Amino acid sequence: MTHLIPLFTAIIAGLRVAIANHAQRNPPEAPLLNRACCYLSGSIRRLQRLFTLWQAGTLPAPGPARSGRAGTPPATPRLPNAKTWLVARVGYTAAGYGSQLGHLIATPEFTIFIREAPQAGRILRPLCNMLGLATPPGLLLPPRYGPPRPRPPCPRPSGASRPPRAKPAAPAPWLTPLRASQLAGPVRMHLPGHPPKFQPG
Repeated sequence: MTHLIPLFTAIIAGLRVAIANHAQRNPPEAPLLNRACCYLSGSIRRLQRLFTLWQAGTLPAPGPARSGRAGTPPATPRLPNAKTWLVARVGYTAAGYGSQLGHLIATPEFTIFIREAPQAGRILRPLCNMLGLATPPGLLLPPRYGPPRPRPPCPRPSGASRPPRAKPAAPAPWLTPLRASQLAGPVRMHLPGHPPKFQPG
């Protein structure tokens, strides 16, 4: 398993080179892409340290998920959180390195490492997100909220009954439908400007 970290380092280092080349060709995106390169360098160091502790058997127990302080802005601007945002900016070269990373994470050796060192999820989940990779089952977070609680029925006072419904009001005489006898006679029409013709009865 000692080859896992060198492979991971080589993939992320190649991705950093692709990002740096794209930043040189697109100066307006350079600040964001430079932060991405710094984040990737930190990911290599963090995963190397975690892998060393895991191999030595001195890995601490994973703690609860950390919650950020409300209203406290981060020290440095955050990277985008949209799916595949890095591939959308850098292009097919980033997608190629993302494919290599996906194959490495899916190997049986890396799967064992993820299962026995769940702290690796904090490092690998953001990488999968920015490169558009499907999160492996071993890296999925538990649901934040449980199943919905059933609502208790609304209590009613004992002996209370619903008030009787009001009867609908009778329709006005001018809204009553015509009877069939009123429609049996001939229909007479006249055009505007012409007096009606009276027929003797």
